[in-house]
Amino acid sequence: MRILIVSDIHGNWPALQAVLAAAPPTDEVLCLGDLVNYGPQPAECVGWAMNQVDRDWVVQGNHDRALGRGEDPHCSVAYAALAAATQSATEGMLNEDMKRFLASLEPLQRFQLGEAVFVACHAVPSDPLYHYLPDIGPVTLWESELNGVGWPDFLLLGHTHLPMKTRFRKTLVVNPGSVGQPKDGDARAAYALWEDGDITLHRTAYDIEATLRAYGRLNLDPQMVAVLAEVLRTGGHLPLDQTPGELLQTFYRQHPDKLEAIFYLQKLLNRRVGLDTDRLDDRARQHWTLNYCRALVQQTARLTECVPWKWWATYEKFDKPHARIEIAELLHLVISLAQVLELTPQELFELHTKQHRLGLLSQEPTGGTPPPAKT
Repeated sequence: MRILIVSDIHGNWPALQAVLAAAPPTDEVLCLGDLVNYGPQPAECVGWAMNQVDRDWVVQGNHDRALGRGEDPHCSVAYAALAAATQSATEGMLNEDMKRFLASLEPLQRFQLGEAVFVACHAVPSDPLYHYLPDIGPVTLWESELNGVGWPDFLLLGHTHLPMKTRFRKTLVVNPGSVGQPKDGDARAAYALWEDGDITLHRTAYDIEATLRAYGRLNLDPQMVAVLAEVLRTGGHLPLDQTPGELLQTFYRQHPDKLEAIFYLQKLLNRRVGLDTDRLDDRARQHWTLNYCRALVQQTARLTECVPWKWWATYEKFDKPHARIEIAELLHLVISLAQVLELTPQELFELHTKQHRLGLLSQEPTGGTPPPAKT
């Protein structure tokens, strides 16, 4: 029996066609997720999966779920702006059946062929949609993942866009690499073949320029297309991954809202220092809520130092420039706290306006009687 294993097609129809042409005849196709996003032809790729692949042999990727359900794919910070822009530009290309298909896929599948037990997911078994664990990750982490699924004969996954074939004790862990957006420096489409217990990794060239021409159908910023072209032509070089300023410019062109931009910048900064507020459990949220509340108290004390509150110290002056900086620092903490509590910019705006209305009502006299004078 022969199985074609593909992953991370990402709307790159010419790359998928090249893989299907290069692979020998197979009995089954296993797709490890991310049919959509980044690429210009998601409908063709989803249509292929719906019509040519057994549904139980297609696992859900983070971008599949995001486009199917209208969610954030929680991709790496360097690719966040590209993902948001292409998702917005391509979601109208998919009909409702396609979106339901993507939204309803299972993120992890277990099956058996003869005596061989397989586990297939997009990322890793403990977090099948989002977690990145490359082959150079600590052995203890891989063993923990495999222990959680009972040490199958084969663990098949994608997500990193990096081909991998590594054995941990009895389990062979295989990542076929990415069909549509390789990131290992080799621009050719990647795939794998399973044949009677043996897995081999393969590459095939495809018409990259045909993919780039297809971007002309999308309403994408030319600079965004130039970045995507660089990624495809070089096999993963991302010119926007050097400076946060370039990332912000790309994001702000797609989301010209200052509050959203502030939230975006804070998420970039927090992830850079190791805090991903999108992936906290309830206990961690309590912990970080307390951390930020304490930090706000201390930061407010620093703001107090900018004001001559010591009425007996006539030599002290009001340090307005420094006070303005402290306000920005306080905003950093407030936005981080909002993200820990899972508030979006829109929800924060709505809560603020609601409290504003309540504040106005509290100032109005009741029943025409003026409020009592304060003593």
